[in-house]
Amino acid sequence: MSECWIVTGGTGALGSAIVEAALEAGDRVVVPWIVDSERERLARACADAVDSGRLELLQADVAEEDGAAAVASRAGETFVLVNGVGGFGGGTPVHETELELWDRMYRMNVRTAAAMSRAVAPGMIERARGLIVNVASQAAADAPPGIAAYAASKAAVSVLTRALQQELGEHGVRVNAVVPTTIDTPANREAMPDADFSAWTPPAQIAGVIRWLASPAGATVRGGLIPV
Repeated sequence: MSECWIVTGGTGALGSAIVEAALEAGDRVVVPWIVDSERERLARACADAVDSGRLELLQADVAEEDGAAAVASRAGETFVLVNGVGGFGGGTPVHETELELWDRMYRMNVRTAAAMSRAVAPGMIERARGLIVNVASQAAADAPPGIAAYAASKAAVSVLTRALQQELGEHGVRVNAVVPTTIDTPANREAMPDADFSAWTPPAQIAGVIRWLASPAGATVRGGLIPV
């Protein structure tokens, strides 16, 4: 049965891999976007899906209530929400980190996930089915020096995942998070050119885990923080 997915951050390296996995499964996908060049790149890569209406690109800031509501409304009966939008910032110890970075990490990594989950939850509750997948990070557990604001925001994503499962589980909604280490993206390779790329996780493998969670085989996994 064809389902509808919302993939926030769907124009990025990880997000586009998730979009492709959903499309390969025969499902419909709605992707909110802000940066026009990223929208164009995804539209070119998935031109057939755009032309057929299986992929819809909607300009919206999902950190804001009206943006999240617009995406949820356009998606209709959403079965899968992937909160994949996010950002990274760091490089200094806490006592040297500007408070603005803490606000930015919270907005990008936590507020977006909370806003979109809030927007889709009523419909999922009404239909007694649905899946929410958040993207956390191993950095939340490791807490390496210099990235406290980022790590703390991803720790909040993990807590949000567990809290949502507690609140929505009785209504037939499943909530899980994938917990990657460093993701093998062009941006990360550029930022860390001397790293061992073979130890990093390809986006397609993370997308595969999310696709599995959306399949009947993953139906019993609830409240999981799944290392990838």
